[in-house]
Amino acid sequence: MWTRLLAYAVLPLVAIFAVSCNSSGNTTIINQGLDCGLLRNDLTGTWTVSLGAATPSLQNCTGLTPGLNGTLVGTNDFPATYSLMDVFGSDGSTSFKLVADRSDAGADASQSTELTGSVQADSCLAMVRVWSKTDALYFQCIGTFTISNLTLSGGGCDSAEVDTDADGQLDTSCSLSANVSFNASIN
Repeated sequence: MWTRLLAYAVLPLVAIFAVSCNSSGNTTIINQGLDCGLLRNDLTGTWTVSLGAATPSLQNCTGLTPGLNGTLVGTNDFPATYSLMDVFGSDGSTSFKLVADRSDAGADASQSTELTGSVQADSCLAMVRVWSKTDALYFQCIGTFTISNLTLSGGGCDSAEVDTDADGQLDTSCSLSANVSFNASIN
């Protein structure tokens, strides 16, 4: 009896998954709105990142230097241009990883990576960190990538990460007292 009930329960799930996916050579295409249609090529090109004018303070800091609470940070280093974006597949999720160094006059010679992040291939949800030379920290931002116009927006930056002991490893994370608007476009 349990076997029959289990079969009745599993059969509809198998049918749903069977119509949700199809194969196109070595690429599996997920239908039913589960896949935003993102391709690696959509993320290549010159990125321009803008943060809204703001001066939030760091709060709820954890890690090596929690005493950064109350420190004011600004977005004066933006907009920023990243002309050589490296885009490659993630080892651990269905996403594309992003890595770039800033290529405009605001570049920080002491930082080899001034933008890192990932864009989920199934939802186009993105998390990006951008380096602020003035405040020596990364703003952590979230948004949605829109393939039709090659933009990343709709979210904002709500936290920052700092390398307080200058050893090249981020060691302190803080929330921002106010959300900072975030937009990126690719040319």
